[in-house]
Amino acid sequence: MKKYYFLLLLSLSLVISSCGKDDNPSDPSTSVKVFTLSSVSNSKISGKVTFKKNEDGSTTVLLEINGSSTDIHPAFIYFNDAATGGEVAITLAPIDCDCESSSTVITTLDDGTPITYEQLLKFDGHIKIHQNEDHLEIIITQGNIGANAN
Repeated sequence: MKKYYFLLLLSLSLVISSCGKDDNPSDPSTSVKVFTLSSVSNSKISGKVTFKKNEDGSTTVLLEINGSSTDIHPAFIYFNDAATGGEVAITLAPIDCDCESSSTVITTLDDGTPITYEQLLKFDGHIKIHQNEDHLEIIITQGNIGANAN
């Protein structure tokens, strides 16, 4: 009888522990999308950008590059695809050469227009990372995002 009681308790504990919030794939806090950043102008710098949906409705944009110089690299989300080009839509935190990454939490475009995680996934845009503040004309890596990503 003790065996059956023990097995019942073990079974119940497994069922209860498997129903935790962390295992729910529809949990919005676990929504992420990754886009590739490719080298431009033979810079040999590449990377990725990750969009993560936050519980409060904001989006964390994480930029990660490798092979950068000792500069601080400004980064922006632009309208249109990379081949077409466009105006700056969102200013991102610059990438510091020491850690080769930056993180920006966004809820709006630079003009104040609200933008959600879902809207960013459909956004007609691209990201460019520049050499430094003094040489914004030099793009070291870029990639299409949202509707323009492959």
